Amino acid sequence: MKTVGQILSIERNSKRFSIDDISIELKISKSIIIDLENDNIKNNPDIVFNIGHLRTYSNFLELDTDSIIKKFKKDISFNVEEEKKNLTPIVENNFFKIEKFFAASIILVIFTSFYFLFIDEKENEIDFALVPDLPESLEPIVEKANTYNNNLTQSSDSNKSNLINNSSALASIELDQDVSSTATLKMLNPTWLQLRDELNNIVLSKLMDKDEEFSYQLNLNYNITAGNAGNILVLIDGDVRGKIGKYGDVLDSFVLYKNFTN
Repeated sequence: MKTVGQILSIERNSKRFSIDDISIELKISKSIIIDLENDNIKNNPDIVFNIGHLRTYSNFLELDTDSIIKKFKKDISFNVEEEKKNLTPIVENNFFKIEKFFAASIILVIFTSFYFLFIDEKENEIDFALVPDLPESLEPIVEKANTYNNNLTQSSDSNKSNLINNSSALASIELDQDVSSTATLKMLNPTWLQLRDELNNIVLSKLMDKDEEFSYQLNLNYNITAGNAGNILVLIDGDVRGKIGKYGDVLDSFVLYKNFTN
């Protein structure tokens, strides 16, 4: 069974690309490309970036990127398991285990004591003082005040309800009036471009020529992947919004929105 590196190398040679060509087009260093093709990528802190480079490289070669990434992660995991098997087991000293257990027990006792002394809610119940009964002459005044407060509360709740309903109606109207805009990607220089829909199906995957364009409705939420974002000009409804990224940037799964500007 071929390794990920062998698959990349065979496909690159079949398309007659040199490592220098790939490095210049994708802005990936030659050493990383060589390590990818020779299966020399290790599971270290740089693994996330290397997976990103692998995804970009695989997309450029028009391979099944999801399968390539899955196989790569599986191979890396296998290598880690092999390294673990070769490690010499470390024998722990039981004395240190007893010390850790003793320290944890002391912390638990201190925390429990603190809780029951200062936090236990049963000891914090409010005691009410005994007061004489309210004089009959003041009862109508108190009753009137309570009635007034209840009316205020009901009125406030009603206003809040009306405000929510009105806001919901306005939002619904605005939503109904929203019309999807058209995004146009224009190539300033030859650039590899791939678009996928929300189900990860490939809509477009090719090396675009200079001045070539591709348009789609923004509400389709296509994921854009490109070898050089600085070569792609964005137009929304015919209005130029700027380049999709800086020159030399590798774009991976980028989604355009109506308010995009750069």
